[in-house]
Amino acid sequence: MAKERWMAIFIGLIMVLSAAGFALNSAMNQGTTQTPGLSIPAIVTRQLTSEETVYVLQSGRVLIEFFYSPNCTECAEKTPALEAFAQRMSEFVVLEEAPANETSLQIIGSGGKIQDMWNMSLSDQNLMDTFCEIAIAQPPECLMPE
Repeated sequence: MAKERWMAIFIGLIMVLSAAGFALNSAMNQGTTQTPGLSIPAIVTRQLTSEETVYVLQSGRVLIEFFYSPNCTECAEKTPALEAFAQRMSEFVVLEEAPANETSLQIIGSGGKIQDMWNMSLSDQNLMDTFCEIAIAQPPECLMPE
C-alpha cells in the first residue's frame, strides 16, 4: 500500500512539473518571432536562385519566368501585361523577369507543371485561364469564374 502511494505521488509530481515546465517554456519563447523564410515580392527583376525558386513553388505560388534577350522587340509589349497580372495576383504569383541569352516565357506551378506562354496572346483572360489551370492555391476568380 505504501508503495502504491509513493507511485501516485511520483506520477502526480511529474504531471505538475511538466505543466510548470510547459508554461515556463511558453513564457520564455513568447517574445521571439520566427522568420517564415524568404521574402520574395510579386515582381523580381533578376534571376532567382534555385533556393528562391524552390521556396516560391513550395509556398504554393506560381512562378512566371520571363527571360528576354537585349534585342527582343516583342518583349516590351509583353512586360506591362505580365506586371499588371503579377501585381493583381501578388498573393499567388511571382513574376521573374530578367535579361538572358535566350528569350522565353513560361509559367511553372507548384505541382511541377510547366506551360510555355511565348506564343500566347497575353490578354488578362488568357493569363487568368492559364494561371487557374496550373495553380494549386487558387483565388476566388478561379473557383467562381464569371
